[in-house]
Amino acid sequence: MVKHQLPQNFKENSKQALANDTIRNNFRGAMDFLQDKRAQVFPDREAYEALSARGELIKQRCLNKLPVLLEQLEKKCEANGIQVHWAETCEEAQEIVHELIQAQDGRQVVKGKSMVTEEMGLNDYLAERNIDCIESDMGEYIVQMDEEPPSHIIMPAIHKNAEQIASLFADRIPSVKYTTDVDALIKVGRDQLRSKRRSFYNLITS
Repeated sequence: MVKHQLPQNFKENSKQALANDTIRNNFRGAMDFLQDKRAQVFPDREAYEALSARGELIKQRCLNKLPVLLEQLEKKCEANGIQVHWAETCEEAQEIVHELIQAQDGRQVVKGKSMVTEEMGLNDYLAERNIDCIESDMGEYIVQMDEEPPSHIIMPAIHKNAEQIASLFADRIPSVKYTTDVDALIKVGRDQLRSKRRSFYNLITS
């Protein structure tokens, strides 16, 4: 089971983590890669900053109107046959999810990448009730395999390098040989996720 760090300990935990040379180098390499990619898409710095500022204004406008927008979303969802559940606390949200799974006598859940479920500790909550959560996102799957929480909102395994992922795959996945070739590692991860999805589909349709 993954044990999450409490948010109030973030500053101290981050200082300890970044004191590790490997983790610091992993983050530096990943951030350089992301910034280079962004520079290729937005070579004009002024244009990028203007777009970023506009995005910030849109975000703040949405946050200021969030209650109204959520109600609009609810109506749109229900119009498309989607049932919406509301929860004021993490505990309420956990209970709602658990009840939905229980209604189907479920014992296994396939999840998409979700920071909300990380913040509410959903995987741990369900694991305590003998329900297995399988992450379908590559980065989430990697940190789940290593029994770690994600370290980044869009790149959950940003703190790991190719050598560490290669060792993890070779150790945890039968018949997989150690390789640091990035394309090969991606293929291994994708093959594993496809296999788990197929197994889950066969389970619910049998």
